[in-house]
Amino acid sequence: MRRLALALTLALAASACGTRPPLAPPPDVSEEVGAAPPRIAGIELPRLPIDVTPEDPALREGWSLATQALTMSAPRPPAGEPWEIETWADDALADWMRRRAEIIAAAQRALEGARQGRPDHSVVASTLLGLAYARFAMDLRGLETPETFRDDPERASAYRAAMESAARPLWQRALDAFGSCASVANGEPAHGLGRWRERCDREGREASSMLEDG
Repeated sequence: MRRLALALTLALAASACGTRPPLAPPPDVSEEVGAAPPRIAGIELPRLPIDVTPEDPALREGWSLATQALTMSAPRPPAGEPWEIETWADDALADWMRRRAEIIAAAQRALEGARQGRPDHSVVASTLLGLAYARFAMDLRGLETPETFRDDPERASAYRAAMESAARPLWQRALDAFGSCASVANGEPAHGLGRWRERCDREGREASSMLEDG
């Protein structure tokens, strides 16, 4: 099972002062009444900052690639003999991991300009990247233990350990991306990017807890 973690590592490596009282802050113009919240691959996002859309040149390609990665369903393990599970892990599962990692790496490259640019683009781009890594890790963690291994505690434990090991660097990259989002949003007026900071803080805490559990 160590080859699963190795395959993921290789794929990721291929791919960062008056007297008057202060006025109340203006309302969050992104929270328009009646407007449906944006989504990516079915995942609800905070309202997009004003003047930001998925079609913005800084976000378009990365948004599309992140969507592609987020919709890549994991292959199910076969209900067969142990050697069939090993073959599935080395072929179907490893190929899925490699392709998904490569797409996320491409998304990261496409979003790098936005992440280094204006704050509203930066928080959105970092959130998309964090979600791509976190949901990849979540899908690995959620892979069911092959039926053949359920009556073999040693093999079942080795399989779960391999999934946790492969997911760990993904949780770390998700945590880094969400941390970048929260840091940028925290430096801006709360009424502008506050919802995005809250979302990134929440997602970051979840990624951190997964790293601690691992």
